[in-house]
Amino acid sequence: MYNIFLLKKEKKLIGEKVLLRKPKIDNWKEWAELRQRSRNFLQPWEPKWPDNFLTRESFTSFVNISNISLKKKDNYNYFIFNKETNSLMGGISLTNYKSEAYKSITIGYWMGKEYAGKGYMRDALNLICEYCFNDLNLNRIEAACLPKNLVSKKVLLNVGFKVEGYAKKYLNINGKLEDHLLLAKIKKSI
Repeated sequence: MYNIFLLKKEKKLIGEKVLLRKPKIDNWKEWAELRQRSRNFLQPWEPKWPDNFLTRESFTSFVNISNISLKKKDNYNYFIFNKETNSLMGGISLTNYKSEAYKSITIGYWMGKEYAGKGYMRDALNLICEYCFNDLNLNRIEAACLPKNLVSKKVLLNVGFKVEGYAKKYLNINGKLEDHLLLAKIKKSI
């Protein structure tokens, strides 16, 4: 079970260990430092970072695009914060929102190295899945991960995702088109 709070028109999703809220320009320094500290940990699993990736200007553009997408209700970006310390730990993105007949969305996520393996991502994924099913009224959440990323596969399986397929040359990861496992979580019928 989770809670949603609206404070100053800002939606926060609160789980057992984490709280999720939209990125703000004020988060740039903490985000850039966390991403830099975690660079070697994250880079094997992500698209190659452009040279200006960690700059304030690039981050400001990301926040502005996130806010526009949120208003259009087609993509959602959340940062993952430690519920007790309010430290930024990672992020979750919801993209490819399809309403009407599809009622689905695609999830992506990352966690800083020092926070990985401690149950924070499991809590964040459970929280965002409840939000997708209950608040966005979706029936399906899709995810993809590299077959060799056993940690990511494990966390997805632990929160109820099921492997549905295998996609050849699915996504450019660290400068190379990589195959991916395709997973999905389906809303339980009442």
